[in-house]
Amino acid sequence: MKIDGMEYEFPEGMNVLQACESIGIHIPHFCYHPALKVVGSCRMCKVEVIQNERKRIDISCNVMVQDGLEIITDSAPVRTARRMTLEFLLANHPLDCPICDDAGECELQNYYLAYGRNDSRMREVKRHRRKATEIGPSIMLDGERCVLCSRCARFVEEITRTRELGIFGMGSSEELMVNPGASLDNDYAGNVVDLCPVGALTDKDFRFKRRVWFLQSVPSICQLCSRGCNVRIDYDINPFHEHKRNINMRTHRSEATRYARIQRIKPRVNSDVNGYWICDRGRYGYRSTDAADRLLKALVRGENGLEESDVTKALKQIASGVSSAVGKGADRVAIVVSPRLTNEELFAVHRLFRERLDMPSMDHRIPVDPDWYGDDLLRTPDPFPNRTTCEWLGIIPADRGFGITELPDAIASGKVNTLISILADPRDYLDETAIRKLKRRYYILRQMPDDLREFTDVALPAAAWGEYRGTFTNFNGRLQRLEAAFEPLGDARPVWRLMTDLAPLLKKPLGLKSFDDVFAALTHKISLFADFTWRNIGDEGVMAIRNRQEVTA
Repeated sequence: MKIDGMEYEFPEGMNVLQACESIGIHIPHFCYHPALKVVGSCRMCKVEVIQNERKRIDISCNVMVQDGLEIITDSAPVRTARRMTLEFLLANHPLDCPICDDAGECELQNYYLAYGRNDSRMREVKRHRRKATEIGPSIMLDGERCVLCSRCARFVEEITRTRELGIFGMGSSEELMVNPGASLDNDYAGNVVDLCPVGALTDKDFRFKRRVWFLQSVPSICQLCSRGCNVRIDYDINPFHEHKRNINMRTHRSEATRYARIQRIKPRVNSDVNGYWICDRGRYGYRSTDAADRLLKALVRGENGLEESDVTKALKQIASGVSSAVGKGADRVAIVVSPRLTNEELFAVHRLFRERLDMPSMDHRIPVDPDWYGDDLLRTPDPFPNRTTCEWLGIIPADRGFGITELPDAIASGKVNTLISILADPRDYLDETAIRKLKRRYYILRQMPDDLREFTDVALPAAAWGEYRGTFTNFNGRLQRLEAAFEPLGDARPVWRLMTDLAPLLKKPLGLKSFDDVFAALTHKISLFADFTWRNIGDEGVMAIRNRQEVTA
């Protein structure tokens, strides 16, 4: 078939809008979405269709590709048809772009600049609808801005199947509303904001927080379950935009803190991982990065209790304690590693404590929060993003070693007297009696709760989500990378860096000076990663295995 005079071939079953998009021709649209059923309600995606020597204007989402078809996407009749559609959509639309959170990302705004650019001819009073209506714990609805594309209603009908939204009324009185007695509070509610092509649905967490043109973005990976959904971190570190930082708004979901660099999390499309969606836990999980209890300085217990210290002094104290414990047997030290570490961080921990120091008591099998649950959409039963690489590296007890389940008895009997816990609160796997009995308690943490301080001898600050780059391996064996958005706060460092700084103090240097060194060493260590480079992993990741049987093979 032909599009704008050029011949193309497309697979059967594709509509014309999809075909045009696949060859780089954008067709304006509101209601169409590739993951939802076609309804053709917005009438914006009009093109000229020439078929059997007859020409007509039709909506491209509802015309299927076929032999002999000819499509014209940009002609005077097409532009006139689109302009007429926009005029009707704008007839009752409020002129509140200056205060709309979607300004800068609004398709209605973009299409008006492309096709409209004319003054309104309407002399009638605009029809008013509900404004700033709370329809769920995280979502606000402005009925006047809605163009009735029905994307949100189809999402809760077809994807989550929770059916909280619907379009009620007829003709000019049609309106998007929640169903009577319902609330938009499912685990994926935030996706309706991503779907909304205008500013009708807004997220309370981002509402009036930043103008979108102030934001910078980097690709990242969600770290709140083993799927590893592809996301985008939108952040702002410009000091001149701090005027909104400490305002605690009535409808705001985020606690006001001194720092607020990450402004929001958005899904990145990856058909092999998460499709177009993310769950709300992943969407709002960024808050810990700039939380009020972030650990930004090393803490060392001295004569006056736990005091702030520089990282070098803290590392020296850990090295001294570990050396003293290892002098009476390497099994005296237990290493508990969270599967939230990146592949590179896990590798550095394994190389130092298992390969160089031959410590047998190393484990990653932290108990799963009993309140965590999976579902049949995206959330997996495992809340840890990198258990796969923990298994591949062998971060489990060796001969004579103690795992997490044996650790309480080993501490009680005096066989283990030193604990190094990395990105894991020891209270998640040990009771207070066992923690108190330990002679040395060393932690690498991102947050330091006040009630953990009394059980701490040394704490090192770890870089948080958005502050480091690295790779994760999801539950399917897919290797995915994430980029750093900004530098770590305070003295926080990636865990791999803390390991390379600690190793020489233990007289076991790792020979790794940079992230690239660690990544290269990792790909040599795990044979399944041997053919991969940072570049060829790409933004969507690569499969390290096709199925779990390849691990043993």
